[in-house]
Amino acid sequence: MKKNLEAFAYSRLSRLSFASNREKYLYLLSLAACIYGTIMNLFLSIFHFAIGVYPLFIVSTLGFLTDIYLFRLVNKGRYLPFGILFTWTVMVHVISSAICIGTNNFIILYLLVTVMMQIIIPYARIIVRVLMTIALWVCMIALIFIHSYVVPFWDIGAANIILTLFNVQLALFVTIIQLTIGNFIRGMVLKFNEKELEKSKNNANTDALTGLFNRRYADELFENLSNRGGQLGRTWCVAMLDLDDFKAVNDTYGHQVGDDVLIWISDFIKTNLRETDLVFRWGGEEFLILLKDINIFTAFQTLDKLRSKLEMESLEISQGESINITVTIGICPLDVDKIKQSINVSDRLMYKGKISGKNVVIM
Repeated sequence: MKKNLEAFAYSRLSRLSFASNREKYLYLLSLAACIYGTIMNLFLSIFHFAIGVYPLFIVSTLGFLTDIYLFRLVNKGRYLPFGILFTWTVMVHVISSAICIGTNNFIILYLLVTVMMQIIIPYARIIVRVLMTIALWVCMIALIFIHSYVVPFWDIGAANIILTLFNVQLALFVTIIQLTIGNFIRGMVLKFNEKELEKSKNNANTDALTGLFNRRYADELFENLSNRGGQLGRTWCVAMLDLDDFKAVNDTYGHQVGDDVLIWISDFIKTNLRETDLVFRWGGEEFLILLKDINIFTAFQTLDKLRSKLEMESLEISQGESINITVTIGICPLDVDKIKQSINVSDRLMYKGKISGKNVVIM
């Protein structure tokens, strides 16, 4: 249940932009109030229709439609009209209900719950919420006079028990939520912020087109690797992979197809390497591959197998038309004390493969 609520809150917060944590907190609290009002009016619409009290059915239906509109106000950040309209909707319903079917069904609990909302939800300045609280208090006083001097138009008999049970249970449920929801929402906001921070870090470290790690992340990784001495003497190999004749693909089919090729190749490389191997979008059609815990001969066999498998694949670019892509790869052991030099060596080996005819792995 908690995970579902967190997932719901995260999805809602992700759709909008907020200037501060206070706005996120206010948004989720207001959203909870809208949900409360919608459930209340939906049930009461069905209930009053079923027992034939059609004036209250109309009032409850209008309240339900108003609550749907309140969702829009909250999503637009218009909290002041939301708070005022929500409060007046509750008061109109309570007075109408008292006149039509009486007050011996704990209808006053709706007003008490709404008073609590004025305290908990900072939808407006304090003066506005104080005025709304006074209006609710006046409404409570009005209930006393209605109870004493007004004869209800309908006697709903045994149905009043059902309504009373609903009112008590809903008020108790909402009171508990309002007393505990503050810390819960603050916790959700913190988790949302943490996820967004992690997401921004990932976005900063990955290539927008292919989803591979980018050169910025590679620089950080290699610096850490050098500082840690290759992670206690592990064996690494580094390879530079370049697509053959990629310019011709762009010139012939356009840059959109070129992008599709890069995405396809990226997925192909990741799929055909181990989870421990790292792939970076190095620039243009070049990809840097870092292979972990492997000697140069095994690394050569691994990448040559990848190259050979790719040679047999084709990418469909339109109905009935596909293209074949080959790659040239240069590979060498990685010296963690001379990482840039090792990358340059793999790059030179790759260009050597280009000169020798392409679609090869050179070590």
